[in-house]
Amino acid sequence: MTRFGIIGTGSRGLNAFGRNLRERFSDQSEITALCDSDPTRLGFAAKTLGVETTYQSVSALIADSKVDVVVITTPDFTHANIALEAIDADKHVICEKPLATSIEDCNRVLAAGRGSDRLFMVGFVLRYTPFFAALHESVSRGEIGQPSFLTAIDNRVGGSYFRRWHRLRRNSGGLLVHKSCHALDAINWIFDQRPTAVAATGGIAVYSPKDWAGQRCLTCDAKHTCPEYTDITQGDNADLYYKAEATSGYIADTCVFNSEKDTVDHAAAYVEYDGGPRSSYSLCLFASYTGREFGVWGTDGKLEGTETGHSLRLTRAVGETVETRPVERLEGGHGGGDVGLLEDCFSALASDRDPSAGLEAGYWAAVLGIAAEESVARGGERVTLAELGAEG
Repeated sequence: MTRFGIIGTGSRGLNAFGRNLRERFSDQSEITALCDSDPTRLGFAAKTLGVETTYQSVSALIADSKVDVVVITTPDFTHANIALEAIDADKHVICEKPLATSIEDCNRVLAAGRGSDRLFMVGFVLRYTPFFAALHESVSRGEIGQPSFLTAIDNRVGGSYFRRWHRLRRNSGGLLVHKSCHALDAINWIFDQRPTAVAATGGIAVYSPKDWAGQRCLTCDAKHTCPEYTDITQGDNADLYYKAEATSGYIADTCVFNSEKDTVDHAAAYVEYDGGPRSSYSLCLFASYTGREFGVWGTDGKLEGTETGHSLRLTRAVGETVETRPVERLEGGHGGGDVGLLEDCFSALASDRDPSAGLEAGYWAAVLGIAAEESVARGGERVTLAELGAEG
């Protein structure tokens, strides 16, 4: 029986890890401890998951001898220090993406993790979805020859990122780190190459200040006409955030149309790789639907599809018949990726192997996202990961 301790009992900690472990993996695991800085949110999660041992101190949970695996689902800027403390305590670690929000911290975690024989996973759930797994497998089998160029379009209904803590780079590293590292990891994985340089531009097109904007949805005069209105007094949000405001001070429905933000709501990045391939990545956080579109060109053909379309289109060469392949549809968070990541965790622990979404994957996706944010800040200047301090 593998014993888990979850640090951070917001939506991700409660649902993707807590509820999945309790409902899907109860024969293999036990949640023995929870930790959160806010007592209201912590109490709700403990009651929901049936966990008796709770802490408001990160160090106390990590020191708990009844915890084998430390799950980190706290805000991004805290990931590095918690991960380092857990590694030092000889614990297995599952760290939500991104690995860290600075290249210096990424380097620290990478060095510590390489010096440990414990499991280290990063929350790259796309690797465990049927669409991306099929895309990766087809490219790896050489069905389109040597992959040379990839385009990725990341469509997001993303207003929620601008009403919560993610919109400030000091918390998240910027949305090219917090959100885009999912897609950037998928690109790295498909190419099986390390990124070396990036040039990116971006800005705010939609979530800019508006004269009519209030401070928060709950008290806004425009709640009946605003396209981004949300009611946090309902469902889990009521217990995790609204009822916890008095003890946490955190407001989860801050207006998306005010000026307190310093990350992009759209961006485009051109990425170079060590072995020669290149990729073009576009992010739109005000799209009318959520779904990623990927196309991979190789020396002998092209693979393309959308993760919501549940199929891959293969064109081997000019004039040859186009083949469309169905892709399995799975239920659950992130198209089955949340459960798939935990399945890989248990499999890796049982066989003493590295997981697919391991430390190295976490490192390269994070430093690439950080470099992309830096390029945006420099007006689109091409930057190399090495010049920014990447040591991987």
